[in-house]
Amino acid sequence: MNEIIAEKLQLLPERSGVYLMKDEKGIIIYVGKAVILKNRVRQYFQQNHQHSPKVRAMVERIADFEIIITGSEVEALILECNLIKKYRPKYNISLKDDKMYPYLKVTVQEAFPRVFISRKVLKDGARYFGPYTDVGALHDCVRLLKKMFHFRTCRNMKMGTSCLEFHIRGCLAPCIGQVDEGEYRSMIQKICLFLDGRTKQVEADLKSQMEAAAEELAFERAARLRDQLQAVQKLAEMQRGVIRREREEGINRLQRVYDQTAGAVEELGRYLGLRVPPYRMECFDISHMQGSETVASMVVFEGGIARKSAYRRFKIRSAEGKPDDFKSMREVTARRYGAPEAELPDLIVIDGGKGQLSSALEIIRGAGHLQVPVIGLAKREEEVFLEGEHEPVILPRDSQALFLIQRIRDEAHRFAITYHRRLRGKRNLVSVLDHIEGIGPKRRQILYDHYGDIEKIRRASAEEMSSLPGMNTPAAEAVYNFFQAQKYLRK
Repeated sequence: MNEIIAEKLQLLPERSGVYLMKDEKGIIIYVGKAVILKNRVRQYFQQNHQHSPKVRAMVERIADFEIIITGSEVEALILECNLIKKYRPKYNISLKDDKMYPYLKVTVQEAFPRVFISRKVLKDGARYFGPYTDVGALHDCVRLLKKMFHFRTCRNMKMGTSCLEFHIRGCLAPCIGQVDEGEYRSMIQKICLFLDGRTKQVEADLKSQMEAAAEELAFERAARLRDQLQAVQKLAEMQRGVIRREREEGINRLQRVYDQTAGAVEELGRYLGLRVPPYRMECFDISHMQGSETVASMVVFEGGIARKSAYRRFKIRSAEGKPDDFKSMREVTARRYGAPEAELPDLIVIDGGKGQLSSALEIIRGAGHLQVPVIGLAKREEEVFLEGEHEPVILPRDSQALFLIQRIRDEAHRFAITYHRRLRGKRNLVSVLDHIEGIGPKRRQILYDHYGDIEKIRRASAEEMSSLPGMNTPAAEAVYNFFQAQKYLRK
């Protein structure tokens, strides 16, 4: 468990929501929901022998995580399903102790393909549609497709022998030559188009084939195509109704989120005694390790929503080598607000208590910015300190204003830690590679840009490193041999 995870575990709320586990590249590898985020997420990082081997393997790959707070467990479930569909996380499919969402499998690699539900996705040449979170609806869909297209369902087709499905007109019976491979594959292609949502194309194909069959006096085939066309049109209309309802529900959900966010901003303004709600808020946080690689972050929220394009990060120079959060806060506020013409937000949030707030006010007021409100947020009791007030403001535990200010503070903390970790990794990388002959500043940068951290370079082969632009075989072998020697000395 790294420092980022350890820090974030301390900030987890006792609320329902969704959590997203990420690997070292920032790729989402697992999405889950929780009634209480604090309890559920912490379970992954405890020494629990009840974890399955695959859960332990997943936890070893987690480098970071994010949470999304929801209003209820039901909202968490809906959001979880949507995020799984969007990101297709690796371990949501692989883990056996979590919900396995089914797929619709079409065995296009076979001469006469089948269509059935599968909970495993294999590299076998078949096409997979999904995952589907509503299993009941998926079974209904398969039954409708079967009525519409009469594809075979037998696992092992015995040529020359028909089964009951043929006699009850539930299968086209390719086993006894009732349909040739070309016509059967044309039908399967329509199923795939239908599952892709291209129902108009399916309807047009069926209509043209039906008319062609009628002209050829193949009335039985024309009747079968007519029935398929009517079924497709009926099911497509049902789908359009579902889509309209989902769109309306989605709009309503977005409206509720907007109303809650706007309400939180207005509520925060009232608790802080502001004349108008603070539309643009800027929050600052300091991060360092015993004074080393001290950095500051500034995150921006507008209307209660993070505006990531406006985020800024600062490498602190005045406190390098000696931990001094007050001096660091004075530097970062001077760099942001030191000029009299600096553009000001509606509210400045300082992550810290009275000391950090006083340091920030010294710079902000000294630069002539007398009207902008500045507050400090202490972590221990979530106390809000106001300028000139001895007693802090305690926001109600269940208030939207508190959740909003916590989210802003947590985002500033995350942004600062991420930047600090990057600088520290780069510093450690340079200090180790300094000991390798033939590796100068340019090649250090090449290795760092390609691999990102020292552990990946340690695991890289000499052949792989020599293929990088700017590297050659002797330099790559020098790096490889250096780490191999270190490995030998550790034994």
